[in-house]
Amino acid sequence: MQEPRLEGPFRLMVDDVRSATRGRTCGVYALGALRGDGVFAVSFIGASYDELNQDLCEKIGTAPYFKYKAFADPEVAFLELCDLFHAFHPSGNPFHPERPKGSRLRCPICDQSVRRPEANARRR
Repeated sequence: MQEPRLEGPFRLMVDDVRSATRGRTCGVYALGALRGDGVFAVSFIGASYDELNQDLCEKIGTAPYFKYKAFADPEVAFLELCDLFHAFHPSGNPFHPERPKGSRLRCPICDQSVRRPEANARRR
């Protein structure tokens, strides 16, 4: 599994959230703090499949910083969310994140029989 690349860190404050996520509606995010050595310590991961800006603003006060990655497709965002969840096992996520409403997609890490769409495209 590759290390997920997220933009940030940004302060988890209204102005910073709005500035960083402007025009982005779908994405994954990590909340956390910067350790003394400058490493971003993840405490929670999440996704928004339709209102990234609003969902992050609702998290203000739960962590000092956030990182995020925008996606055009909620199902691709869910696959990245699964990668983040399994890579970091954040303390703020006791349960596996849910898939987008209406999606039948399953976690490719929990269910090794499910392949990523881009992996299937390469095999053709």
